[in-house]
Amino acid sequence: MSAFRLDPLEVDLPTGAFAGGGRDVLRWGERPVCAFTRGTFRPCLHPVWTPAGHVVTAEQPADHPHHRGVWCASDHVALLHPGPDGIERYDYSFYVDDVFQGRAPGRILQTALTLSARDGSTAEVIQRLDWIGPREWGAPEGRRILQERRATTVRINEGAHVFDIVSEVGPAGYIPVALGPTRHAWFNARIADAIALSAGAAPVDDAGRRGASDIPTSGPVWVDYSGQVGGGAEAGITVQPLEPAEQSWFVSDWGVLTVGSIRARATEIAPGETARFACRFIAHDGPAPTADRLGNSDERTE
Repeated sequence: MSAFRLDPLEVDLPTGAFAGGGRDVLRWGERPVCAFTRGTFRPCLHPVWTPAGHVVTAEQPADHPHHRGVWCASDHVALLHPGPDGIERYDYSFYVDDVFQGRAPGRILQTALTLSARDGSTAEVIQRLDWIGPREWGAPEGRRILQERRATTVRINEGAHVFDIVSEVGPAGYIPVALGPTRHAWFNARIADAIALSAGAAPVDDAGRRGASDIPTSGPVWVDYSGQVGGGAEAGITVQPLEPAEQSWFVSDWGVLTVGSIRARATEIAPGETARFACRFIAHDGPAPTADRLGNSDERTE
């Protein structure tokens, strides 16, 4: 029976140099499955491997350097701070690494990472994360806006690695927080260039619609992006929301799959409460999966 383990990726740097982030590689036996990567602005899953060893994610591509593997983010996060004349909004972005539409970038910092193996082919990795705003007047170290518990359940299937991610976020203090409305949230995947740029590659949804122009922003149960990865092999990623709420998609022909439930309206979270988002990512070998290979599309996480 193979066992899961998290291996910190040690980088042998010269004296005086330091690493700006880090990676913990999740392995099943000797097989790499994914890496929990801590970037300067937010964590992500990258690389993400298929069982055959193909990497299906990209990190910081030239066109969008804030795209990192599989990640959670939101470019509209607001503290609803009480002021002398009513509620004042303190607006931030946790999606782009620079000022975006006037909102300064915040950072999502991992404070804890733990692994618990459930059985021989299933494990759960728990992350604790702080969403911290930028340095500003009155908050020289940045405001701690949200706290998050992110649970990633990993399953080893034949021909696929399955990642069920549940993100639960709530105010870090006594001030309510609003998320959205925005299409730049909540779950994202950036597909490896080897796949996205291969001849004939295009996203496809559960109804067989192919290409970004044909896939609607609402309605798809899942969307897949597969293509050639060398040596005549194919691989890709399927994204499948696991929430009863109406989902909104943003899909591109150049390698982005985004899905979330706060595109049309904001979600306000009171102190002591949490908002919950859940999504499945399937890193698979071979072409785009069929509905029967994905299983019950109505399955929900616990």
